[in-house]
Amino acid sequence: MSDKTTMCDFRESKQKAFEDACYAFRGNENMTAIAESLKMSPTMLRNKLNPEQPHVLTCVEMVMVAKVSGDYTIVNCLLRGLGVVTANVPIDASEETFAKRALENSMHAGDLAKEALDHAGQTRITRQSKQTIIKKAQASIGNLVLLINDIEGRTPNAVSYLSMGVDFITSGAPLPGFA
Repeated sequence: MSDKTTMCDFRESKQKAFEDACYAFRGNENMTAIAESLKMSPTMLRNKLNPEQPHVLTCVEMVMVAKVSGDYTIVNCLLRGLGVVTANVPIDASEETFAKRALENSMHAGDLAKEALDHAGQTRITRQSKQTIIKKAQASIGNLVLLINDIEGRTPNAVSYLSMGVDFITSGAPLPGFA
């Protein structure tokens, strides 16, 4: 019985989170422009994002809506329900210095700290505040991913292959012609 209760609680909380994400998405985005890009009527798109309507977004439509709008709120909400955190890494992100990426991370951390101070002592926050905090946190994660990519990109690949080769040989691996 407790497994069913737990699953029911899980479903209800995730459904509420999904509805909040759809609400935030509708409030932040131009439904008409997105619907036209998807060759869908704006009314149908609004209905699919409204939990009170019988129409529901399919997975493919959800991905297309996110791709066209550049707003991953709904997809991120669903993945957070699975315990997965996403980061939008822009394709056109410029290569920055290590110091600049680290300072940008400090800036994002400062923004999150400000939000924490603004909401200190509150037991509940508004949907809009929740989405703002989540977007700032995901921007910080995206910046950290870019920082990691930049650091890995600065490591010469030939050196790492040479290092792996030396480790392979010193571990006693037989060499053809020398065995």
